[in-house]
Amino acid sequence: MRERIAKSVFWIVLSRGGVQVLAFLSTLAVARLLSPSDYGLMALAGVWTATIAMVAEMGLGSAIIQFRDLEDRDLNSCFWLTMGIAGIGYLGLCIAAPVIAAWFSSPMLSDVLRVVGLTLPVTALRIVPDGLLRKRLALDKISQAEIAAAIVTIPVVVGLAWAGAGVWALVAAAIVGPLTQSVVTFWFMHWWPGMQIGGAHFREVLSYSAATVGSKVCWMLREQADALVLGKVSGDVLLGFYSMAKQLATLPVSKVSAMVNQLASPVMAELQTNQEALRESFLRGTRLVASATFPLSLGLMLVAEDLVRVALTDKWLSAVPVFRVLCLYAAIRSVDVLLPPILMARYRANFLFIYTLALLGVMPLAFWIGAVQWGAMGVAIACVMVYPIIMLWMAREAFREVVLSWKTFWLHIWEPTVATLCMVVAMLLAQWGLVALWGNFPLVRLATMGVSGTVAYAACLWGIGGAVYRDLQEVAGWLVRKDLPLIAEI
Repeated sequence: MRERIAKSVFWIVLSRGGVQVLAFLSTLAVARLLSPSDYGLMALAGVWTATIAMVAEMGLGSAIIQFRDLEDRDLNSCFWLTMGIAGIGYLGLCIAAPVIAAWFSSPMLSDVLRVVGLTLPVTALRIVPDGLLRKRLALDKISQAEIAAAIVTIPVVVGLAWAGAGVWALVAAAIVGPLTQSVVTFWFMHWWPGMQIGGAHFREVLSYSAATVGSKVCWMLREQADALVLGKVSGDVLLGFYSMAKQLATLPVSKVSAMVNQLASPVMAELQTNQEALRESFLRGTRLVASATFPLSLGLMLVAEDLVRVALTDKWLSAVPVFRVLCLYAAIRSVDVLLPPILMARYRANFLFIYTLALLGVMPLAFWIGAVQWGAMGVAIACVMVYPIIMLWMAREAFREVVLSWKTFWLHIWEPTVATLCMVVAMLLAQWGLVALWGNFPLVRLATMGVSGTVAYAACLWGIGGAVYRDLQEVAGWLVRKDLPLIAEI
């Protein structure tokens, strides 16, 4: 396992690091060319396509990883089931598109839904081969497929936006990326579906996946509920500002968590019977996640206005207050990244379903109250105030599975927390000193605060010299020398 992990880390960092930097820069460039209403339309369309795609996936990707002895007939059944549901979902979306557009008072949404819905069958194509690659911990191949998708997609979206295509630039990117990734994934896996279906384990797989897909659908609906509520209450323009703020604020968490979960899910699946190793893997992963997301989230919150002015121009300044609140939400969210993989590895899919169902019952109501009272800011405040309370429930259950106390958990995240606080103080001091000198030069302030915060954070971690510093040293050393595994002890 150590050899497979070591082989994968370089490519994961490249795909989730270097390539995502290019994707982020392209997002900034496209945001300059498109209007907030374009992003609002795409956000509304994404609510429906993402939810249907989650249903079509049926949780079978996770089941393929968890079950170690599936036969070809089992895999064929998984493939044709997901493709069938995806096809039915697309037809249903096409029929319902005019009704959805009328409900949101956005006529153009109907055409957008019918085109962007093509992502459903395209994404369903790769569920089985992607799951097989992840089971084998061939995460280097997964990352290479993501890199290929990004290389093809970025020129398409930037070129169409430059040509004045508007929202269709975003629609094209939503289709081209998954199509490229599916093609490359099939090419790497060399697996093709057959017509023989059934299999000795298919019923067991379906039983497991039913709870999994229930929790994933509820989670997806909860993730999209803020856009649904705000779009209905305030319209697509205000939703566009909110969507951009959320995309920027959650960028560190989404990229870091995706990178970590690529390793965590299959690794914890193999460690599911070794409670001590599972606990140590969780604690080390959490330390590494916190060491990246805490400073990034709080740093973005402090430089929000200058970042928006420089990167997106003044037309996006209305998103700054919401951006700042959502940065705090992103830091909170990063703490729970590795909790679901623990519960999945311990076959607690039923609990995850109940947990996400509770979230789905509580959060939309909180979003509605916030949107009616304070608009986009109210929705952002609901994220910060309500979500952490419910998250504690999931944390308690995950801690029980690995026999972990809250005190021990805190001892593993206090170092990045203290270092982040030092970074915040340094950045505030730099900001205070620069406002009088460089009040009209946001780029100078942005660069200076970024450098001062980075230096302060690194110096504090070095001064503490604890587990986080050693973890980062090991990961950095492996990436440079390519001879150290990411996980020292499994």
